[in-house]
Formats: sequence, C-alpha cells, structure tokens
Amino acid sequence: MESTQQLQQEALDLHLAEAPVWQKLILFKQHAEIISLHFYFSDLSAAHLKQITPQQELDATIKALHDDPKLICQYPARYYWLSQQLTHMPSTALESCKNLPNTQQDIRLLLVSGYLKNPVSTFGHVLITIGGQDERQNLLDSAYNYGAQIPNHESSMNYIVKGLFGFYHARFANSQYFKQDVVYAKTEQRDIWAYTLNLTAEQKALLIYHLAEIQSHSIDYYFIKQNCAYRSGELLELIADIKITNRITPWYAPEYIFDQIEEYRHLHPDFIKSVEYLPSDQNKLYFAFSKMRKRYQDEINDYIKTGELHHIEQFDVPDQEKILDFLIAYLNLKQIEKNKKEYDTQKKQLVRMRIQLPIGEDEQEIMPSRASPAQGEKPSKLALGLGNDQGYLNFTVFNKDMLSANSNLHNEFKILEFSWKYQQEALKLQTADFIHILKIEDLSQKLTGEKKLSWELALGAKPDIYTGELHRPYTRGSLGVGYDFGPHLVGYSLLGAELNDSPQKLDAISETALVYQQEPFAVKLSQTFQQRRDHALAHETRFELRYRVAKNMDFKLQLSNRDNNLAYQYYW
Repeated sequence: MESTQQLQQEALDLHLAEAPVWQKLILFKQHAEIISLHFYFSDLSAAHLKQITPQQELDATIKALHDDPKLICQYPARYYWLSQQLTHMPSTALESCKNLPNTQQDIRLLLVSGYLKNPVSTFGHVLITIGGQDERQNLLDSAYNYGAQIPNHESSMNYIVKGLFGFYHARFANSQYFKQDVVYAKTEQRDIWAYTLNLTAEQKALLIYHLAEIQSHSIDYYFIKQNCAYRSGELLELIADIKITNRITPWYAPEYIFDQIEEYRHLHPDFIKSVEYLPSDQNKLYFAFSKMRKRYQDEINDYIKTGELHHIEQFDVPDQEKILDFLIAYLNLKQIEKNKKEYDTQKKQLVRMRIQLPIGEDEQEIMPSRASPAQGEKPSKLALGLGNDQGYLNFTVFNKDMLSANSNLHNEFKILEFSWKYQQEALKLQTADFIHILKIEDLSQKLTGEKKLSWELALGAKPDIYTGELHRPYTRGSLGVGYDFGPHLVGYSLLGAELNDSPQKLDAISETALVYQQEPFAVKLSQTFQQRRDHALAHETRFELRYRVAKNMDFKLQLSNRDNNLAYQYYW
C-alpha cells in the first residue's frame, strides 16, 4: 500500500486541489463555507475555518482516510472521487460501509410553486429526492430539504431581516418525502414539478454520497442568494458542466435553477429523464369535483353544509362509492388544513359507510399536466420600448404576471419594478412598484365552502392620475371575484381603495379584466376607474398583447387612452 506522503504527492502532481470537483466537494468558494466542526479534516490546524485552503484540506483528507479506514464511511464522496483519481485508493473500500444509501436510485429535483400567504415562501422552493427508478415521485423516497434553522414562533419579518444578513445557519435535512408532501401539497396547497435526472452510475454515486456527507452540517444562510436553489444548484454543478451559481445578481430565485436546467436540456436532451407534474391536493380535489355529475355535486355540497348524507341511498352502489371516496378525501384535506376534531369524527363515519361497499373499479380521470413554470421565461425582466414620441425603459427584479409564459393565470407576483420615460433628452423615473400581488379565486368552482374572494395588494410610487405629478407614493388593496371561462381564459373584477399623498388621502378604485393565454400569445383587456373626492371620474382602458419569440424574449404591445408603446422584453 502506498504511504500517505506518496498519495499526497500524487495528488499534488495531478493538481487535484485545483480541480473544481474537489472544491465543490468541500464547499469551497473563496473560503470554506461549512461552519460545522468535524466536516473539514484540517479545521484543527487552521486558526479559523475560513482560513482553510483546498490544498490543506486535500492533504488532511488523504492522511485521515489513509490512516483510519473507518472514516471512509463518514466521508464517502471525498473517498469515492479520490479513488477515481489516485492509483492506490481502491473504490472497493466503500463496499464495507453498511449504512450508505443505495447509489442506483434515481435523483430528482423538485420545483415547488410559490406560496403567497407567507412572504418567505412567495418565490417557491427546491427539494431533492432520491428513490426508485420508475420516473415517479414516491412518498417513501428520501427527501433532502435545504432550509434555515429557525427558532420556533419566529415572525416572518424577523426571518426576512435575519435571513438577508446571514444571521441563520442552514443545512440539508433528510426525511422521507411524504413529510414534505404534507407541508407543500396538502397544507400549503402548492403544485410541484419533479425533474428526474438522467445520470450515469458514477454521477449518481458522487451526488448521493455527497448528500450523505454534507447532510446535517451547517452553512451560513442568506435568504436572497445562498438559499435552497443556490445550494441545490451547487449539487448539479458537482456532476455536470451546467452553470447555475455564477449568476452575478445579488438575488437568486428557486425557479432560476430550473430555468438553467431547461436551457442545458435544450443542448443536452438526455440530461432530464422526465418531468412529472404533482398537483396540490386542493387542485386534484377541484378537478375531480368539476368532472362529477351535478347530482353528485349537489349531494356532496349538501353534506358539506349539513354534515348529513340525505339522499345517498337513492344512488347506485358505484355512485355511492364515488361520493364517499370524494368526501373522505375532502375531509382529509380539511383535517390537515384546520386540524379540527369535527373533521376527524365525520371522516370516521364516512369510512365506516365506505367499507361496507365493494371496492370501486372505475378509475378516476387524471388531472391534465401543467407545463413547468421554468419552461417560460426567467424571472428578471429588462424592457425597451417606443411610443408617443418617447422611449421607455423597464426593469423588474422578479416578474411573474398573468401574461408570463406558462404562468398561473390565477396569480400575479412582482417585486421591485421600475419604469422610466425618455423624452426631451432626459430619462425620468415614472413608476417604482415595490410589490404587487394579485390572487384570483375561481367563482365557477362549485364546491361549497371554498375560497371565492379574489384580492390584490400593491405598494410603490407612480404619477398621480389627476395631476400628473411624478413619484407619488401609494398603497392599494382590493377585493373582488374571478371566473374561469376556460383553461386559457380568466376574468376578474376588483373594487378597492388606494391610499396616497393627495390632499384627499384616499381614492376609490376598481378594475375589470379579461386575460387570455395560449402560447406564444397572451392578451389582457382591462378597464380601471379611480374616483377622488371633488374630482371627476378618471379611467383607463388598456389592451396588452404579448408575443413570445424565444424562451427569454418577447414583444409587448400596449394601447390605452393614456399611453401607447411597443416594447422588446428580455428575461434573465
């Protein structure tokens, strides 16, 4: 067997300390990023963890693994990679490790949609799962969830402030996927897209061993950039030549990693084995209800209102099965959402009724798949436009509006949108929208007791609609209704109030709109009214047409009684 010094010399001759894979294995970028003790073999010889160098850690790792073979099972990724580089480090040594995960399993990256009820979850989330090779996400798969270690009962505001400045530690926590499914799909009602990676045996082994090695070790957490998406992107960079974490902006949205995957997939079609759409339990329930006959719907709604099945015996046995199966699923959902004892009691009564009936043979209609949001454009936007003898410039940090490709027609979420006009040889800031959230609930959804109230919240500065003065601060809140006229057409009407710095302080405001989206087109027709005390009614009729010419490029035409322009929009 080679001596430690001979192995270290061979590694030095091969410049392994400079290899990108080695530096990713030890999470080294400018400095060592793991802050837990006992992750780095050289941490005892360094005055500070951040003074560790890749060469120092490489020498220390080779010595430790050579001198104490028991450590091989604790640091399988480093040993596995070194065994492929160094002549006298046999990979067969890993075969004696009994508790290492099976490296023949499939690896999936999960894109979890945003959650508007919680400010820290509005941008979405990324999960990694390891499981069977059937290209389907299974509830018993292992799930690695990177998140900040937050004290119980920490407020959202504290989380945002502390998360911005790195006051939390974070780690990859390992659990079975069903625990994550309860949180995201059942409680928060978030859709998920599972990307199954098509990897070689060597790529799988390196990534799975690396996750086993780093799990439970802490890293400084930054909410805006060094978050779940960034750290998951680092894992992909470990095994492929994909570029994910080199984004120069100080923000990093979870969807960005999947945007990069989609672009990489365009050049390397075999990189992704499949993409599976996993709708939330609520969406699955709504879809199943919409496909039922009206008689079934009436009986179900009557039960939700009264807690009694008044006409169940009038249905044939197969029909009773469908009604009971739906109600049991409905009560399961409500029990998770609200944790009320009455739901559990009702569910037990229905289960007793259901087990007296035969097992149903009819298969439920499968909910149609939705394209991943990452197949649309990237979230940051830069637009240049012309119209009315003036130029336009728009910059948005995070843009997911109702005209965005593959977006959810029921949600709109924009952060930090700025618009300028160029006229008379001067560029002037027109609007600064700090946040805009629009949530449309479908009034055509007939299930009793479900949310039917749409709402909007906006905060920023804009020209005063009556005086034309620039940079007038405002806060707007609206409530209303929405209606799905079809899978691609949504309408809504909102009524609210706008608080501003005019002498009257408060304006009444309303908006009615129709939105149609069918790639590569998206159209929005809207009518807004604003009423200020002692002023005439102000209004704007607006027509917007977006035409997508490439994944991250489109043209947008806007016509209104106040402003007309044609803009080229680039997303990045």
